[in-house]
Amino acid sequence: MRILHLTDTHLYGDPSARHYDRIDPTAALHGVLARLADLRDIDLVVHTGDASEDGTAQSYRLLHEILDPFAAALGAPLAVVMGNHDVSAVYSEQIAPGEHLAESQDRVLPLPGGGRAVVLDSSVPGAGYGHLDASQLSWLRDVLSVPAEAGTVLAIHHPPLVGATALLRGLDLDGLDELAAVLEGSDVRIVLSGHYHHEMTGAIAGIPVHVAPGITNVVDPLSGGSHEQALALSGASVIELGEGAPRVFSAVFPNAGDAAEDAELPVYRFSSEQVQRILEAAGR
Repeated sequence: MRILHLTDTHLYGDPSARHYDRIDPTAALHGVLARLADLRDIDLVVHTGDASEDGTAQSYRLLHEILDPFAAALGAPLAVVMGNHDVSAVYSEQIAPGEHLAESQDRVLPLPGGGRAVVLDSSVPGAGYGHLDASQLSWLRDVLSVPAEAGTVLAIHHPPLVGATALLRGLDLDGLDELAAVLEGSDVRIVLSGHYHHEMTGAIAGIPVHVAPGITNVVDPLSGGSHEQALALSGASVIELGEGAPRVFSAVFPNAGDAAEDAELPVYRFSSEQVQRILEAAGR
């Protein structure tokens, strides 16, 4: 199985809006897809959340106007995960006609060859961190109690990994021990996530976790100190599942939506004081 992993497009309903007053998210997404135009043998396209920046119906219609034909050309189903900037109730009204979902976006998608993708909604309305409540964990336990022939791919916006920076650690997923207890011994082959905007790998309950680089920008996790910065880059990953451990390939490209004359300048650089204000507003 080959999976194309996209994440964090942060689309707006207003096409003139710019992310951090600089990045055109629609152009950034088109730029990444143009780079991936020659991909073949993809069995699943996953977008792991923050599809929208403003949670509007128009932004979700735009997302599907772009991604539906792209996935169809690959002959692959598309799974979209809800992130902290998304509004699950709005998204549930905007997906393909005849496919109306409940407000909760937890669901199972059958895949070719007997596999399946399980999508979990870790968003918390009005917050930046992630959470899975007891009913979601119970639902996941029930789903995983019956293994899929070719295994399960779990997609969740907030990675079940401790973040690399102070800001990301304050906006991460809580309840990792509880989730690990559900995943222990299951048929989950890999967990795919977004949110951190930079590539990252790890594991939960012995299961590999992959975080794909963001499309609207890529966070620099090695800038050091208490600052936080993102660069005018866009990225994507391909995951291959077969015998043995998953094979993961990631790439980052110049951001096709960057309006700045100097692409070397960070999209943003938050001071420690700015990081603290963000955590006070959106953190746990």
